[in-house]
Parts: sequence; C-alpha cells; structure tokens
Amino acid sequence: MDAIRLTVLLKEIEADCAVIQDAAHRAQVRLSESTDGHLEACAYELARLYNIVEKILERICHGLENHFERQGDYERLLQRLALALPGIRPAFIPREAVRAVRELKGFRHVVRHAYDLEFREERMKELAALAEQLAAQLPIWSADFGGRVKAEQGWT
Repeated sequence: MDAIRLTVLLKEIEADCAVIQDAAHRAQVRLSESTDGHLEACAYELARLYNIVEKILERICHGLENHFERQGDYERLLQRLALALPGIRPAFIPREAVRAVRELKGFRHVVRHAYDLEFREERMKELAALAEQLAAQLPIWSADFGGRVKAEQGWT
C-alpha cells in the first residue's frame, strides 16, 4: 500500500470512529430516557455502531489485502482482523478485545434477524458499556495500526 492510500484509509477510519462515538453516545442517551421505545432506540444505535465497525474491517481488508470475500461470514472477518499477516498488514483488533466486538456483532445479528424481540434493560446497559469502551479504543487501535503499517513499510 502506498502512502496516499494509507492516508486515505486512516482518514476514513477516523471519520468512521467519529460516527461510532456518536452512536455510543446516543445509545447511552436512549438508555437514560423513560419513554416508550427507548430500549429499541438504544438497540438501533448499537446495531448502527457495529455496522460501522464492520465497514472499518472491510476497508482494511480491501485496502491492504485487496479483497474480502463477502459470503456473510463476518465472524471470519473479525477473526481475520485480529491476526497479524506478516508482510501484508499488522493485526487491527487486539486479541483481548475480540470478545467485546463479538458480543456487539452477535447483538446486531439478533436485532437484524429476529422478528419478535423484547429487550432487557440490564443487557442493554452491558452492551452500551461495551460500545462506549469500543468507541474510545477504536481511535487508539487505528493510530497504532497506522504506525505499525508505516513501520513495516519502512516509512517511519
């Protein structure tokens, strides 16, 4: 990957991180409301947040690996971005964060595919807390990832 493409990728991830932070904040706001549908509104924000995380992972695959086979296997995408591929790219997701990302992925799957849902407030609070942590960590992961790509490419 050349320096221009890496710069564009990192700026796109930075913009995505801002939207993720907004979604995490809105999820917390929705949880604090006492209106009908506040848990559903929180669920929407959590699903939106994970969708953006997935887009980041796809961008990295496309940018540094030149492809990602879209077969609906997003567990594989998550696992893949937790792996360092020497000579291709460093890992993006720290190993210790995979479980939290997987929980948000699983929740998004339920929200997307279930026909009859009743959300539990305590579970929504747990997921919103995970989302806040992820929103805070993603910019750090991105900066670290960019630095490691540059170092591997000999640009620093």
